[in-house]
Amino acid sequence: MAEQHISIWEFLFGGGLLSVTLIIILIISGIAAIVFFGQKFYALNRENQVDPYLLKNVNDLLNDGRIQSAVDFCRRDNSPESRSVEKGLNRLGRPISEISNAMETHAQIELHKAEKNIGFLATLSGAAPMLGLLGGVLILTSTFGTLSKTETVISQNILAADFYKALAPTVIGLIVGFLSYIFHNILVAKVDYLLMKIQFHTNEFLDIINKPA
Repeated sequence: MAEQHISIWEFLFGGGLLSVTLIIILIISGIAAIVFFGQKFYALNRENQVDPYLLKNVNDLLNDGRIQSAVDFCRRDNSPESRSVEKGLNRLGRPISEISNAMETHAQIELHKAEKNIGFLATLSGAAPMLGLLGGVLILTSTFGTLSKTETVISQNILAADFYKALAPTVIGLIVGFLSYIFHNILVAKVDYLLMKIQFHTNEFLDIINKPA
């Protein structure tokens, strides 16, 4: 007796309307997660590029009394760190606590911008497996409802034919959830690194302007 192999296309779209609908939704969600991750990963990599001599150049310009030149230098660099330093430069002459608060507030703004929409991946990492599992359970429920009204021999054939259909949305849901979970953790690590660099530059800048004369 020849073996029958189920193609990937039949596995994914050989089920009923419910199975196909859920799989299409999950596949579209997975594609959206991949596109979002690629765009966000590129944007965060670009934001994490900062002039390694930023603070040295700012310090040299301040020692020469060229405050506006230091501000212009930060604007040209246009990184989260330089924008934070620029906030401090614009408040020179005011109390250190006020400068520090302004820079910390700006750091939170930069953090919010970097984290924007990342929660989508966290939500999808939990929702996709549950949606796939729900689809599988609903398909099996419908199948067993049909089996209860069918003869034994026919029931076995129906169960064998429909069992893999119930697995399809579950498998796709797990794959989409796993990818979203990995993508989310990578982006969170990038954001944490960005915040650490901003805090480092903030502290170093405060040390520069607060050093003994």
